[in-house]
Amino acid sequence: MDKKVVATIGSFDGVHLGHQALFAQMKAYASSFPEAELLAITFDPYPADVLQRGGEPEHILPTTERDQLLREQGLGIHLLHFTPELAGKSAQAFMEEVLHRELGVTDLILGYDNRFGHGAQLGLTDYQELGTPLGITVLQAEPLIRERETFSSTLIKGLIRSGSMQRVTEILSRPFCLFGSVVEGLHLGRKLGYPTANVALSDPRQIYPPHGVYAATLSLRGEAGFGERLEAMLYIGQRPTIGGGLERTIEVHILDFSADIYGREVRVEVLAQLHPEHKFASTDALREALQRYEADTRSYFAEHPR
Repeated sequence: MDKKVVATIGSFDGVHLGHQALFAQMKAYASSFPEAELLAITFDPYPADVLQRGGEPEHILPTTERDQLLREQGLGIHLLHFTPELAGKSAQAFMEEVLHRELGVTDLILGYDNRFGHGAQLGLTDYQELGTPLGITVLQAEPLIRERETFSSTLIKGLIRSGSMQRVTEILSRPFCLFGSVVEGLHLGRKLGYPTANVALSDPRQIYPPHGVYAATLSLRGEAGFGERLEAMLYIGQRPTIGGGLERTIEVHILDFSADIYGREVRVEVLAQLHPEHKFASTDALREALQRYEADTRSYFAEHPR
């Protein structure tokens, strides 16, 4: 028997429980074939960035972090550079040129709502008919539905926008994270007794939760990946007390920490919103609020040991 290449295709933004259920079905299917290769075919940039339908796209994950999570799922990755030309390719041409000739796919497991090819109007039966002469068996995975919700990237983005971080954590199977590097700020936090790491996102289109104060952790990237999760107080907002109208900032005050981390790549886990953004009458009132916020952050970690 020729080697089996069992593949799936998609953007996989978030690599959430719905995606993980698809991968589990792939693995179960492939277990019947010795030495089958498991392959996730995905895109960089995300297709929505190129197609630009319905406004500015938002991402749950930068593509580099998505790819790392796919590898952790035990999948090989084939990365396609998404272009208008690729978007215009018909499903038949894509299956012949990419799946069959280039990758040698023998079995294609589609997500429950997955469509590919120009216009994305085909259904499972159409893909099966296209795959048969190429020797590609096309199957469709079952969706993951809990409490009448179908898990999807769209659902998760809506929950992030609403600040429902606990629910986001459940559906992702891990906390939602912001990724970036520490850059020079205005040093206002230091003047108030709360020095912060200002984080510039590595993906400017990464989605973020509502403005406010959050319990969070910060991890520094090292040679072996991200390290210890340091307990922190996170602020996302426009600093209305000092004038407002500023660009959104992401500032992290790490508890009981004083090292210089300028220029370091970081991962910030957003765990729970503690307070919405608020404009204070003075910097003294802001300083007092920061003291309360720190106490609330410490209480959060005391009640939610890691």
